[in-house]
Amino acid sequence: MQNFMNGRNGVDDFSAALGGIGVVLALVGTLFQVRAASYIALAILVLALVRAFSKNISARREENEAFCRLAARIPVIGKYFGGSSHAGSTGRSTGSAKSSAGSSASDLKRQARVAKKMWKERKEKAFLKCPNCGTMLSVPRGKGKIIVTCPKCHARMETKS
Repeated sequence: MQNFMNGRNGVDDFSAALGGIGVVLALVGTLFQVRAASYIALAILVLALVRAFSKNISARREENEAFCRLAARIPVIGKYFGGSSHAGSTGRSTGSAKSSAGSSASDLKRQARVAKKMWKERKEKAFLKCPNCGTMLSVPRGKGKIIVTCPKCHARMETKS
């Protein structure tokens, strides 16, 4: 069952938006007893699931990018979709579910291990993210203004610890 999502699209911004719209429409259809709205909501939810389970990743990626470009034009929802150049501002990957962050058991274990380490060292270390590559860096607390060099991309940044 763990390998079921290998090679499949997974949930991207467009699928998530369709799911949200479907749930809201289903709720409206149920509350106001509008049967047509409930049927449309069901169709939208099925479409969101079909997109998530699709193996045609390149076509789903193009659809997602078109959706993100369209959503970026609308001021109210533009901040939620289409902000990032690779997979939308929510961080959802448009690649296979296996490659998306936090999808497998080993990714969850690693995230838990890192969070535990950060919590343990929170009084001695300050944690910051490299603005260039996104690597999480730890620096000693209480040293004042320091210049930090990222070990991965060698970008230099000035910060207070």
